[in-house]
Amino acid sequence: MKSLLAWCGVMCGLLLTGCGSDDGDANETPMPSAALEASTVLDLTEVKTNPDDYEWFDFRPNVQKLILAGTAESKHVAILWYTVEDGAVGLHYHAQTESVYVIDGTQTDAKGVYQTGSAYFNPPGSGHEISDSSGFFLLSYAAPPDFMATDMIQEYTPIRLDTEDPSLIEDYPFDEQATGVGVFTVPLDDSGGLAAQLLHVTSSKSYELEANYVLVLEGSCTIEGQTFGEDGVVVAKSVDGERYKVAAAGGEECLAMAVAL
Repeated sequence: MKSLLAWCGVMCGLLLTGCGSDDGDANETPMPSAALEASTVLDLTEVKTNPDDYEWFDFRPNVQKLILAGTAESKHVAILWYTVEDGAVGLHYHAQTESVYVIDGTQTDAKGVYQTGSAYFNPPGSGHEISDSSGFFLLSYAAPPDFMATDMIQEYTPIRLDTEDPSLIEDYPFDEQATGVGVFTVPLDDSGGLAAQLLHVTSSKSYELEANYVLVLEGSCTIEGQTFGEDGVVVAKSVDGERYKVAAAGGEECLAMAVAL
């Protein structure tokens, strides 16, 4: 089982807010909300099992990309798929923060190897060359990767989280934002244009946040009244994001990760 993530607060000049709500159990909402109707709902297990059912484009040789929000030329949320076992992407520069979650497989660069369940964040001014990689990756770009400006790459240290670590909730400072809601705000560079949090929810009362995507890492969550299990993800179609109400479903704990542009 994976451990969980999510968020709340103001970071990177972008709003990421969360608050408790007394509007009752999230399971009582029977119809899709406006937020869900403005979102793409995916099961990442289904994506990696049946990738040919989705509209990918060729990003690099043996690497395909599925844009979920935005465009390849702008800030965006996407899934990257290495179609060979030793996939590679040439050296590129990140003017703003890059967020990567390893859905399945491994990704390798000069900073190390990122296994399934890893989440890592490269700060503005970073850059890397990816090699010996395979599988599927959920990406968020506050600015698209730049393959021309590699001379601007600075020394950097990525922020790295292992969402499958069984002691994650104990090891990180999850602040109680409401009864049954703990939030760890990932300490990203304020100038990077991206914010992220890990969210641990044990309450069936809805908790509201603003995000570009919410990914269930462990347990069962309701998002806008719809129940999602592990690897369920809701992605706002607009890069402006959406406000989502999240709760624990069916008496289970809910661990999720939320990212906002």
